[in-house]
Amino acid sequence: MDNSLFQNVLEGIFSAAFLASVLRVTTPILLPSLGALISDRAGVINIGLEGIMLISAFTGVVFSAYAQTWWGADTGRMVGPWLGLGMGLVMGVLTAWILGFFHLKLKADLILSGIAINFLGQSATIAIMYELTGDRGNTQGGLESMKMPFIHLPKFLNDIPVVSFFYQVLDNQSVMTWIALASVAVVWYFLYRTPTGIHLRAVGENPEAAASVGIRVTRIKYLALVLSGVLAALGGVHMSMGYLGFFQANMTAGRGFIALATPYLGGGHPIGTGLASVIFGSFDALSVRVGSLEIPSQLPQVLPYMATVMALVIYALQNQLAVRVRTLRSAEGEGFDATFWSAIQRLSVLHMFMAMVAVFGVLVGVSMFSAPKGFLSLGTDWSTSTVFLYGGLIMAGSLFLIGVNLPFMLDVERIGRHPLASAGAMVVSLWLYLGLVFMLFVETTSLADHSVTLGFLIGLAVSIAIWLALGGLHLLQRNHRQPAPAQA
Repeated sequence: MDNSLFQNVLEGIFSAAFLASVLRVTTPILLPSLGALISDRAGVINIGLEGIMLISAFTGVVFSAYAQTWWGADTGRMVGPWLGLGMGLVMGVLTAWILGFFHLKLKADLILSGIAINFLGQSATIAIMYELTGDRGNTQGGLESMKMPFIHLPKFLNDIPVVSFFYQVLDNQSVMTWIALASVAVVWYFLYRTPTGIHLRAVGENPEAAASVGIRVTRIKYLALVLSGVLAALGGVHMSMGYLGFFQANMTAGRGFIALATPYLGGGHPIGTGLASVIFGSFDALSVRVGSLEIPSQLPQVLPYMATVMALVIYALQNQLAVRVRTLRSAEGEGFDATFWSAIQRLSVLHMFMAMVAVFGVLVGVSMFSAPKGFLSLGTDWSTSTVFLYGGLIMAGSLFLIGVNLPFMLDVERIGRHPLASAGAMVVSLWLYLGLVFMLFVETTSLADHSVTLGFLIGLAVSIAIWLALGGLHLLQRNHRQPAPAQA
């Protein structure tokens, strides 16, 4: 690859424009993720998020498009986006309520009911779209909808040092992105500062105990599902009306399934869920940027799908851990160490994430061995043997990272029993990943000659700080406080 092309891609990744694109693609992940968080904390995880997003995305386009026919072009352009948003929300609420009715009233299995909602969203939208437009692929040419408004910040902010960078990231973002960012704070306030939110969390922890103190468990679960439907609907409307202005069959592309895992990746907290959503959004945005490199096109295209698989694996493993924690909480009562188990949950997610990213490294290594010619352009003097060498190093390093993190995935309690071993595995994994990221970042600055040293030093410091902040410090203190075993 031409060095100038690589440098342009690198500078593009470490730029305000890239962060702006991350926010755009994070929005349809963040909104349903917050919905999944609310329903999960109430003990009724909404598996049907994907279907709700599709139904709301399609509904928004239909009503936005027809608004121009009903009220004329001028009024339609003004009213259409908000009518589409409103009707999308109505359909999201209705679909979530139907899911709750089948599960809470008719006692149908929640998982099967959610899967049925997903099938309904995929099939019904295509069927109705074909009836309205004669096209099973998208609504372009038949139903051209309005886009949601964009928010323009005051231009004087661009003249202020440092602030100008954030101005470039946040300026001209869709109102849906601003709604998504605000929703993080709103959901946090609702869950932790309102009586209803406290009741919701109590129902999710122990519904029998909540009912014994007068909390209406069924009503709270209905509310949680409806709120998750509202947030999923907002995410769906953003997909079709945030930047595109049309609906495409199955356009959510697994984002509803990713949303099921992000609350676990974020430690069951709104802020953590927001950060986890940004991680998955970054994968999506990165696939677009890397796609401009002269490498096999399938490799960057697989990034979003790898993120979906990662999300589902993390969701499954963390769901098992959540059941274990609830059992221990009930068995131990007041002796239950909630802080300890919260730390275990957060650190186990990071172990899982490190191993999942390493799987992609193995995929890259395999690609370099199977199609070496596609990677010759990465260096001006690269040969097939050079590609094989780097491919082997990437594969060996990835397998090593999977190996050191796997024991803590299979037995998460090992993290508490052996915190230093957990720290070693996690810090080494993070150090390699973050060291590479910071090294590439320094390459774009005036300190490029010291990029390797500075990058990996910064990566090491940040890795240790992350481990301590996620719960490592508590594990070390707890381990230090435990009395030494008596000598035989």
